Amino acid sequence: MNGEFDDIRPYNDSELPTVLERISRNKWLIAGARSVFWPHCPRILNPIVDIFVRSSVREQLLAMKTIDDFQRKIVVGKVLQRIIEKTTDGITSSGTEHLRRDEPYIYVSNHRDITLDSALINYLLCGANLNITEIAFGDNLLINDFVADLIRVNKGFVVRRGLPPREQIKAAYQLSRYVWHTTRQGNSVWIAQREGRAKDGNDQTNPTIIKMLYLSRREKGIPFRDFIREVNIVPVSISYELDPCDRMKAWELYRSRKRGFHKKRKNEDLISMFAGLTGNKGRVHIAFAEPLRGEFNDEKEVAAAIDRDIIRLYQPWPSNYIAYDTVNQTSRFRDKYSMKEMMRFLTRFKGLSEPVRALAFGIYANSVKNQVRYSS
Repeated sequence: MNGEFDDIRPYNDSELPTVLERISRNKWLIAGARSVFWPHCPRILNPIVDIFVRSSVREQLLAMKTIDDFQRKIVVGKVLQRIIEKTTDGITSSGTEHLRRDEPYIYVSNHRDITLDSALINYLLCGANLNITEIAFGDNLLINDFVADLIRVNKGFVVRRGLPPREQIKAAYQLSRYVWHTTRQGNSVWIAQREGRAKDGNDQTNPTIIKMLYLSRREKGIPFRDFIREVNIVPVSISYELDPCDRMKAWELYRSRKRGFHKKRKNEDLISMFAGLTGNKGRVHIAFAEPLRGEFNDEKEVAAAIDRDIIRLYQPWPSNYIAYDTVNQTSRFRDKYSMKEMMRFLTRFKGLSEPVRALAFGIYANSVKNQVRYSS
């Protein structure tokens, strides 16, 4: 690579010992590990418990010899397993039978949670004995050095945003070359279907994502149709029964529509990341489509095909059907949920003003609305 991608690539195995040494000393990590594994520890005992936590974390981290070991044994085997046990009612999947271990893929999924979308995809890929993906992270999430280390040691590569037009084009070419390079090395990649989460529940692929992926091949004179045939794009549909950030998202949507914009508060992304990791998500289903095949003329046709698969494979939960019926004042899906489930879901948004409450329902209702539209 000759250093071409050093400013955006994940850490490699040779860098792992230094990075894990640095991470193991971080007080945020120690406090986080304590809260996950000893959530009911009396506050007065925290300093004592932290001594043992720090020793245990350091020993386990420094035993890791490769990034893949770290991912499979620590991130998947311990952290994600614990998150799933504590904050979900189980995770299921479908479609991994379409995938092969010796094939690199570009997974393009809907985007509902800042960190868990890609993490849970990797959890399932690991369980199916498939290759774990590298993960695209916007540079707005590099909140501090510790978070940047966690992202890059977890196979995260950086998507640079908010640059002046000429620099943004240059960054897009670099990113496109990196994705092509790493997939040709046999590594799979995850990227969200659009910049930012689908806060209103409308999962829609931005064609610019596909256009960016094609840039490096276009400059080599490769026809678009040939590029799509060789790049192995796999649409992935992620369905959470409950969104821990639904009230925050509803308020953001309300402010955006009322003022015409939403100005992020200090540490808003960090708050959303923490809420997504620790909040109740109910049941979770992740569906992998077959790799895209066919003749596509441009990025808009590819984006439309990804949308069809993501919407078609989305697993609606009672929460989605309740929200749809409530928003549309219908009983169309009344057989999909019980009265108890309906009352529990409606109570979730108690205290919100009516305009904000309507937007919160829309977050859940729109996935069903889109399935109805595609099936009609």
